[in-house]
Amino acid sequence: MRQESMMIKDFRNYKMVSLQLSPQINVFYGQNGQGKTNFLEAVSYLVWGRSFRTHRDEELIREGEGGFFLKGEFFEEETASALTIEIGYNRREFLARINGKKYHKKRDLFGLVKVVSFSPDDLWLIKGGPAYRREFLDLYLSQAYPAYRNALREYYRILQQRNKLLKEFREGKGNNQLLETWTESFLESGSRLVLYRLRGLAEIRAALKEYHRWISGTKEEIDCTYWGCGAGRQLEQSAIAEEIDRCLRRRRGEEIKRGITLAGPHRDDLLITIDTHPGTPAHASPGMNIRIYGSQGQQRTAALALKMAMVDLLAREDKTPPLLLLDDVFSEFDDSRKKELLKLLTTKTQTFITTTEPETVKDLPGEIWFFHVKEGIIFDRS
Repeated sequence: MRQESMMIKDFRNYKMVSLQLSPQINVFYGQNGQGKTNFLEAVSYLVWGRSFRTHRDEELIREGEGGFFLKGEFFEEETASALTIEIGYNRREFLARINGKKYHKKRDLFGLVKVVSFSPDDLWLIKGGPAYRREFLDLYLSQAYPAYRNALREYYRILQQRNKLLKEFREGKGNNQLLETWTESFLESGSRLVLYRLRGLAEIRAALKEYHRWISGTKEEIDCTYWGCGAGRQLEQSAIAEEIDRCLRRRRGEEIKRGITLAGPHRDDLLITIDTHPGTPAHASPGMNIRIYGSQGQQRTAALALKMAMVDLLAREDKTPPLLLLDDVFSEFDDSRKKELLKLLTTKTQTFITTTEPETVKDLPGEIWFFHVKEGIIFDRS
């Protein structure tokens, strides 16, 4: 899938923008604060129904305006099919049109166009709390596996109902039989979600290690382990459900006291480690938790490797690579490493790059279109 055009109206600092896009590499350059990242944010909102920078849609509306409008035209070469997505948002209502048909729910957009975004904020994927890593898994596994998206939605519906019942117990109005019934549904749904996550991590593990070695230029070895109830090595849903059930029963009293479910995939995490002495016995070199002990450089490299591994997963599952949004993510690398990283990524798919230094990307292979961004105005192909 490639994006052929983009229209933006009253989004962030853009009043009106209409562009035709390169099928390969699109470079948006200019000084900081001019709107380069805002363009990538508009693309992400168009295909995800959400920004990669904020969860508050009101923040995306241009100052002084009542709403924004986005439109993108896409083309899939393998099936020779065209796709047009339009989105309007006016503080009270979200409305999307997909090939002219109206939709009012953001979830109807998800999966139509696959996207992976890279930004300096990816550092929080490593150094932030568990919620950042769960969100990472949910966002990209939902794109890779449509069934995951449905399982995730069903899980949170059941979780909400179970929490409601626990609150009733806290207030002295609980029904044991009803709680057990919903707990059974919770175990079925939760174990299915954990199974998808374990399979997804197994799919990206080899690519994660390879990309990390390549980016870091060292012999350090990264690993990523699912952490939580049901996170054992067995890829069997029944075994996962039993383990989650044991966790719930151990904490039932505390659950009732607090009125919330205290175990399950909504509380799980990824343990990301780096072994600085690979090849030594595991007991002597188990790998350090990079979130706690890693340098910022190691954390940034790990985040980048995770995202790149997800690019491979999406390309493999969808038979076509995702769009790449690269928001000034390589500024901390030296010039030679930066060029190699960009070359590696941009040969995979259609790419959107923001930079303050356009000369660093001018020698990339492929058809490059440059767009100069200044004060919310994009000067076409300068």
